[in-house]
Amino acid sequence: MKLSDFINDVEKNNDEVIYYCAKHLLSKKYDVEKDTIDEDELKSLFTDYPTFSTLLNDSSFEIYKKYSSELDQVYNVFCNLFNVDPDNESVFKHRLARVSNQDPKHFLNIEDRDHQETVIQKFEDKINKILSSNFYKSHENELSKEMIIPQRTLDMIKSAAGIM
Repeated sequence: MKLSDFINDVEKNNDEVIYYCAKHLLSKKYDVEKDTIDEDELKSLFTDYPTFSTLLNDSSFEIYKKYSSELDQVYNVFCNLFNVDPDNESVFKHRLARVSNQDPKHFLNIEDRDHQETVIQKFEDKINKILSSNFYKSHENELSKEMIIPQRTLDMIKSAAGIM
């Protein structure tokens, strides 16, 4: 598929933020005006969450400020374009990596109590987002083991910080 055709189609059928993100993401690896790409590779660029977020990470602020949008919203649109459920394994693995192996000292060494509570709450929100996802719920028997350590870490942090 010609990338220029894909970009033109995205521009015609989507909001400006989606067009901006598609062009920005593809221009990191390709000459958007000249190059062609296999459709499976194109799909993977936009639906594999770690790849997607890495390629758009440098423009997250602009996506938020200029377009009043968030990376997850943009990701959901691209998943819909490619008929992929946005609540998928790549998102689960990305989120799991962000809550696994957290050092409790990082949370407990925060001296400002309000800031500490905010950081702990954000950590808890990330865990809850995983636990409430459809992907996790539909694979809970296999995935629940991977959530034991993050949940126990959170419980220990909250206990040590005196937050219940």
